Amino acid sequence: MKKGFFIFFSLITYSVFSQKLYSDSAYKNVTPHVNLSDAILDTGNVLKLILKKKKLTSFPREILKMNELEYLDLSKNKIDSIPTEIRNLKNLRVLILSKNKITKIPPELYELKNLKVLNLSSNNISALPQGIKGLSKLEELNLWNTGVDNLPSDIDEVKTLKVIDMRGILLNFEMQEELLDLLPNVKLYLSAPCNCTF
Repeated sequence: MKKGFFIFFSLITYSVFSQKLYSDSAYKNVTPHVNLSDAILDTGNVLKLILKKKKLTSFPREILKMNELEYLDLSKNKIDSIPTEIRNLKNLRVLILSKNKITKIPPELYELKNLKVLNLSSNNISALPQGIKGLSKLEELNLWNTGVDNLPSDIDEVKTLKVIDMRGILLNFEMQEELLDLLPNVKLYLSAPCNCTF
């Protein structure tokens, strides 16, 4: 088992930096809205909204009324929380919240039944709530550079899951091996195991 792990880990380390984990190929031909005021005026027709590097300190409440939204990128802001009303975005398929100041994930996020990509990387999150199986179409989960060292116990029930990025998280050999055993069909991106105990 351990020999297999080292071979698996070596292959991942070799290929991880040459692959783009989160492509938006399904939306590459969709013209995004990049200004919140314009998007508000066009509510009802906003499929793709990109508001990164806008110096936002909170999740814009106006977005929660955009039920048609499928792709939302709020990365590289200073957002500190996700409102429970996130559940209103029933058509959301891609949610990118990387590089913010988020510390807690509300369980209501798991009500986004159509979500395929969830990027929470580079936030000060230490845990994910139970109930992630609610994201029944989730394919890609990015937790890179967070403090999430233990996944929800029901994550193995998300049968669509293909990729989890957990690089930059301190995990010892035993913890990594447990994850590999729990999710044998998921491509796990991990940093080298630490020589640490928890």
